[in-house]
Amino acid sequence: MGKLNDLNEQANALKAAGRMDEAIAAYRAIVDIAPGNAVVLHNLAAALGDAGRHSEALEWGRRAISAGINAAETSLVIARSNSALGNADEAKRFFIDALNKRPTDAVAHKELAQLVWMLTGDREKSLQALNAAVKAFPQSLDLRLVRAQVLGQTGDASGEYEEVLAALKAGGGHPQLQMAAANSALAAGKHAQARAHAEAAAAALPNDPGVRQALARALLAVGEPLEALRVISRLLAEYTLDQFFVAMQATCWRLLGDDRYRVVYDYGRFVAGFPLACPKGWASSEAYVDDLIDALDRHHQYKTHPFGQSVRQGSQLSSIDRMDDPPLKAVGEAVRGPITSYIAKIGSGSDPLRIRNRGGYKLFSIWSIRLAESGFHINHVHPQGWLSSASHLRFPEPKSADDRSGWLTFGEPGVPTMPKLEAEHFVRPQKGVMVVFPSYMWHGTVPFSGETTRLTIAADSTPAAI
Repeated sequence: MGKLNDLNEQANALKAAGRMDEAIAAYRAIVDIAPGNAVVLHNLAAALGDAGRHSEALEWGRRAISAGINAAETSLVIARSNSALGNADEAKRFFIDALNKRPTDAVAHKELAQLVWMLTGDREKSLQALNAAVKAFPQSLDLRLVRAQVLGQTGDASGEYEEVLAALKAGGGHPQLQMAAANSALAAGKHAQARAHAEAAAAALPNDPGVRQALARALLAVGEPLEALRVISRLLAEYTLDQFFVAMQATCWRLLGDDRYRVVYDYGRFVAGFPLACPKGWASSEAYVDDLIDALDRHHQYKTHPFGQSVRQGSQLSSIDRMDDPPLKAVGEAVRGPITSYIAKIGSGSDPLRIRNRGGYKLFSIWSIRLAESGFHINHVHPQGWLSSASHLRFPEPKSADDRSGWLTFGEPGVPTMPKLEAEHFVRPQKGVMVVFPSYMWHGTVPFSGETTRLTIAADSTPAAI
């Protein structure tokens, strides 16, 4: 038993470090030693799910259940993988099973609400189970906060703020609740209140990175970029690779008229498009793109966006390179050419992008988005990335020479600022072309009208290991 515990600790450490392939190999080695141990089987299933290998996660999760495990965590692994694979009925069944075992599990409630929202686009239906849980367990602040998040993610920012205020009062003004109130007040357009909440949280937790981030956001919203810069610069000194903090620092520089902004947001140098490469098995890149479009249309089954993402009025598929469909399995090969061309183009330098250029990359995440009419991406960055991208596969054609509907935009912050900052750079979609840019660059899209859906794949990369 001692050896199993030691091996499991090693596997857990690899997983915590983000070395997922090594962690999965370690969990498999433990399964070889104890193939009938239900907990060991669960751990492998959970690691496979975290790595986006959802078909395998389902297989090992079911084996864990057959071996006798009866834990909410295993039901959650199976529910999440079913949801990612588009098996909505099975996903819902296992989320409910997890909640029957642990009815106050706020995370499971949030994910069930998200699933129902993606299927229906109906806020009241998505809140049904959560509302019942809040009624049954009125003292649970976690459930109240999740209900607030669901309200915000489904478009009711004012409702979210009111719910957080109620939790703040019930929680006696706890600083973490003050931070949540600051963020929800910002989303609701109540910038002065956001600053007051953020300052109250910072007074109690001056070193908490989440609190300091909320304070910086609130300071930008009320027109205090110099104060925001002081907060962000300290955060960036501690978290040097966080692309959100790089973006926030650049936003402060832009508001202050600092020349350093143009070094970081150099669109001519740092935004570039390249055709997707032709993977093995296809006669041309054009033929591959057509097959990729067909494959993605088969897998995009949800009606609307997941929580916590930039998508609005559209659906999102995660880990598409892990799906059992030839054009999707080949997507990593298709993006290799554009990414390597971009790395060669930017070269070396001392700015936050080029200082990390080691001549290679590791694909961190790849996903797909399908936007319906009026769909768009809110302005955002990718905090854990280095290089981000958007490969355009299908999009609405412009109705006039000055029509930018569905175009990719750069420069407009995804946080409120005083004064408001507008987009500075626009890129027209081209079929089969991958636009690559720094992960810290604010980007979004222009909403569009018409029946044509806008279909893209997106990929984040990190620098190659030394």
